[in-house]
Amino acid sequence: MKDVETKLKCFELRAQGESYHAIAKEVGVRRQTVADWLSEHAEEVANYKAMELDALREACRMTKHARIERLRARYEQITAELDKRDFSDVPTAKLIELEIKTRTELADELGDRPVRSVDELKKVKAERVAVDKMAPWKGDNVELLLDADENSNGQQSSRCSKNSGTRSG
Repeated sequence: MKDVETKLKCFELRAQGESYHAIAKEVGVRRQTVADWLSEHAEEVANYKAMELDALREACRMTKHARIERLRARYEQITAELDKRDFSDVPTAKLIELEIKTRTELADELGDRPVRSVDELKKVKAERVAVDKMAPWKGDNVELLLDADENSNGQQSSRCSKNSGTRSG
């Protein structure tokens, strides 16, 4: 079984949008092994993706709060203009279309999935594994590969959790 660092590298590369083929080539394992690891640790990969997106948003200096505020202001302007309009002319139809698009975009922003804590990841993973146990090809592994600890610098570090799964990679 490959070491934890290799798996973590797979998670990070997938979160950055790399293909299974590119990941397998970079870490030196078969593509099927990468697919198995990513499937087995789907919650951690999703969490890495959320953290990657958060870092990109921060890099662009456009916080979620700022985007929502901008969308809210636009939505209020559109709604105020619609209140003044007669709904029989064509520009109003265009304005209604814009209102719907803005409302949808705002709903999408508010529906973003947050970065999960280790306890939340364990709970979601345990629920998924309970369902997966019905499939004969799935293992019994319920524990997370990662358990986050705070090191002396306040940064997250990871360690491998022992598991009782029957799968090998």
